[in-house]
Amino acid sequence: MALIVPDYYKDFKCIADKCIHSCCRGWEIDIDPGSMCRFKGYDDITRYIKDGSFVLDKDGNCPFLRSDGLCSMILKYGEDMLCDICTDHPRFRNYIDDDEYMGIGLCCEEACRLIIDREEPFALIPAVKLPDEITAVQERDSHISQYIEMLCPDDISSPERADEYMKLERLDEEWTIMLSELRRNAVSSSSRDEYITANDKRFENLMIYFLYRHPGNIFFACESVRLIAELCISSGKSLYEVARMYSSEIEYSDVNMEYFE
Repeated sequence: MALIVPDYYKDFKCIADKCIHSCCRGWEIDIDPGSMCRFKGYDDITRYIKDGSFVLDKDGNCPFLRSDGLCSMILKYGEDMLCDICTDHPRFRNYIDDDEYMGIGLCCEEACRLIIDREEPFALIPAVKLPDEITAVQERDSHISQYIEMLCPDDISSPERADEYMKLERLDEEWTIMLSELRRNAVSSSSRDEYITANDKRFENLMIYFLYRHPGNIFFACESVRLIAELCISSGKSLYEVARMYSSEIEYSDVNMEYFE
């Protein structure tokens, strides 16, 4: 089995205490069997384990997250002590034919920066043929907003789109606030497309990310880009922040992804 990754994959590195939205906060941390065996005999670790997961503190933080944003487990025992989910996050994997395609997810703010700000064309290592839908995006002769409209004509308003997302599982109260604001104050399709066009390369990168992570799901890629742009306009938040929150709320919810798939 060949391991295939985007060429920016090698540039990703956790920024640890510099991260504003630490993955050590607010996420359930399930422990894989191998790590569970490794933790045996370490009372300072096993005391925080219950029902196969770490017991989060009253603020929803990992018990090993220090006030300075660093991990006490890494500082004491090294990175090799971490369980699989902590080592892998925010990486994802797809298995196609006999190959493993790996990438990094937008739920991480550092991954967002790498993916969204990329200037070079998307490429894979080793240099294998890109999926046809990604090649088509990169070789298009129109703005990305026009190309998205050609792929998946937009037939609903931004409040109607927000309504659909409000029906899905929601985790962060801020996400609900943002969707509610978009329901109350519509963003016209022309304003949204102007915003996307003004940030053409960044939204091209987003479109390619979604197509790479969710092979064949063109509808999901188009609707994701549209909602992210509309929320950027209605909320005034940065593209990085909206994309990160979108990924956390949608891509990391099995229930929500089943809806789109």
